[in-house]
Amino acid sequence: MAILERNHLMIIQEVAREGSLTAAATRLNLTQPALSHAVRKIEIQLGVKIWRREGRSLVLTQAGAWLLSLANRLLPQFSLAEERLEQFANGERGILRIGMECHPCYQWLLNVVSPYLERWPKVDVDVRQKFQFGGIGALLNNEIDILVTPDPIHKQGLIFTPVFDYELVLVVGNDHPLRNVEYILPEHLINETLITYPVPTERLDIFTQFLQPAGIAPRQQKQIETTDIMLVMVEHGRGVAVLPKWLVEEYAPRFGLHSVQIGKCGIAKQIFLGRRETDEELQYLADFIKFASEINT
Repeated sequence: MAILERNHLMIIQEVAREGSLTAAATRLNLTQPALSHAVRKIEIQLGVKIWRREGRSLVLTQAGAWLLSLANRLLPQFSLAEERLEQFANGERGILRIGMECHPCYQWLLNVVSPYLERWPKVDVDVRQKFQFGGIGALLNNEIDILVTPDPIHKQGLIFTPVFDYELVLVVGNDHPLRNVEYILPEHLINETLITYPVPTERLDIFTQFLQPAGIAPRQQKQIETTDIMLVMVEHGRGVAVLPKWLVEEYAPRFGLHSVQIGKCGIAKQIFLGRRETDEELQYLADFIKFASEINT
């Protein structure tokens, strides 16, 4: 009977990640001959071909690709289990891993994290930026503990708590003609360059809640990842942007900016903190959510 071991998954993952036995051996602290022997031994032990050679490269077979997918799901959970056990053994509180699915939320998070660390001196906070706009999978796979998102996707086993209300506004430069309107209508943006974060339009409220229902699109859309650069562009008349009103108010002293309400009723949003139901016993995690709700009221 084939017995799958954790080190099998680690080897499969590293060989796939590095693309060669030599590079993978370095990552695994093995010699290249030792890793070659281990690769052959895994295939014999499991009774299935995992790799095939194409020139100097090893390419995963169908079975190997399935095992790699399994490794990507299970290995983070092994690491999390060992990390938690070590924390319990050392009497530590733990590490709170936060995934961001909201480009403009970093300033808000900073306002929460700084006083939280004072309250929990034995807790470290690790912010994972790579989970922007794909954090649900990371939360389900135990790669993060909390997901910061304005657009929760409710799935079994996850809980989302609203912690902060805000309004989305149109940001224009001080000399822009729209500065003087009470609120903008969809047709106001027909001839505008709309500067957005690099996010699909189906996840941008200015499109889904405002422009698309009116059958209108801006003249041009530009994607910029950095908030500061986005606002410099707006300040110099290169386009308009849509951002949380609280963020615009924080940046206004540094840039020549003005915010305008979007539509007659505005666009109201919330920041949610998502977590797994199974983590209810983690007091430092529950307290972070409670603290985030209190500090913004």
